[in-house]
Amino acid sequence: MIVGDDFKDNTMVQNTIAIACSIIAPIIVFFIDSFLSNIKRIRLWFLSKLLYRKKRIRVSMSYIYRIHVNDKYLLVRNSKWSYYQPVGGVYKVLSEDVGFLKDNFNWGKDPYMKTNGEKRNDLRGAIPMPRLISFLDWFNSQKNREISHWREFFEELIKTGILSIEDFPHFEYRYAGTLRTPIKKSEKWKDCLEILSYDVFDLIPTPEQEEILKNTQNENTKEILWVEESVILNNGVINKDEEIKIGQHTKWSIEMKYSK
Repeated sequence: MIVGDDFKDNTMVQNTIAIACSIIAPIIVFFIDSFLSNIKRIRLWFLSKLLYRKKRIRVSMSYIYRIHVNDKYLLVRNSKWSYYQPVGGVYKVLSEDVGFLKDNFNWGKDPYMKTNGEKRNDLRGAIPMPRLISFLDWFNSQKNREISHWREFFEELIKTGILSIEDFPHFEYRYAGTLRTPIKKSEKWKDCLEILSYDVFDLIPTPEQEEILKNTQNENTKEILWVEESVILNNGVINKDEEIKIGQHTKWSIEMKYSK
């Protein structure tokens, strides 16, 4: 009789443990999965919430095109910095959504670059460091901001006459990924912490559009350059006597990773 009661007790304990494990195990798996999914943000969280919590950070949210024809990439001249870079630029927000940025992220104008005229409402500014993660989450949601990628293509290639609207009334492109720097010290401005983000797209031209792009490789203009990948990866160095000034993010967009 005692043996039978002990057996029942052991069976009950084993069943209780099994039930508990079946309940706890998915929870543990969920937390481990969440931890692994966000492990890259631990450093971001530490820097923004703790180490630099009293500072403001400059943010710049952009999109760029990789236009690749005949084993060369099309780059356009940046008139402000006098270097070449991929086609693209900073996203914008509508005027009525600037208030949303101020209310939710204590948004302020870029302290280092003008944001008036054509640059008005550019998604480039400064926010308190503790708001950074929530700002990036908002940006990733694509709400209350520009999501079309036509404007910069039009401004840099169509409006300038390099390509015609008749030949490029529309085009296809493929999302390659998002390249985002860590929190870093700016190479251009002293005492400036910043994070730069680039959505990268590959242009998929029609055969006719590809031929038109090939023809631009024979044109003599300072506004665009067709550059081999090896030169880009070598930071614009062609040989010991020849070098092209290329924006750092040009190399980043090819390798799809940030490097100093």
